[in-house]
Amino acid sequence: MTNVTLLRAKDFQVSDWSGGKTKQLYLSPPTGHYGKRDFDYRLSTATVELTESQFSDLSGFHRILMSLDHTLYLHNASRQEKTVLAPFTPYIFEGSDSITSRGTCTDFNLIYSDHYQGQMIAISDGQELSRDEEIQFIYALGDLTVTGTDLPALNLEAEQLLIVEQETQATELQIMFSSNQPKGVPLAIWAGLKHIPAK
Repeated sequence: MTNVTLLRAKDFQVSDWSGGKTKQLYLSPPTGHYGKRDFDYRLSTATVELTESQFSDLSGFHRILMSLDHTLYLHNASRQEKTVLAPFTPYIFEGSDSITSRGTCTDFNLIYSDHYQGQMIAISDGQELSRDEEIQFIYALGDLTVTGTDLPALNLEAEQLLIVEQETQATELQIMFSSNQPKGVPLAIWAGLKHIPAK
């Protein structure tokens, strides 16, 4: 059984943070609370308007960050490493890491608890995905069509979010993306979460 949900701009919560504005695309469970760190996973996008900013402490969670437009320069003091993060490249780190970011951009974030394993990639025209994650997100960067196994053909507009939930990992979901954009231009961001069974 596959459940499909399409969210639009009116469904997202927009708020201010110290370095710009953040848009919460999805929070699970819906009754959770990001500020209280009472949630399983959260998908969001944010503007980084300060040339230097400090990442929030999200101890107890894992994070994946991706810039949607400009290069970011990250200094992870916890790992003693510096990273030049090009647009559409995922950066995976711990929520407890002490990170200073230099550069302005619009970013895309996935935050998740120990109960999940996350992935994130940028999708281009004509690309096909075969994934078995129980929870899959497709965030449209422009107008595109999504087709796939057990999916009707769906037309997405820019900044719409498609959520595909599979009740089991028994089958892989085949997804195809198409649009009028030139090949190689990212059409969407795909993020997936696989549930880790309790030991």
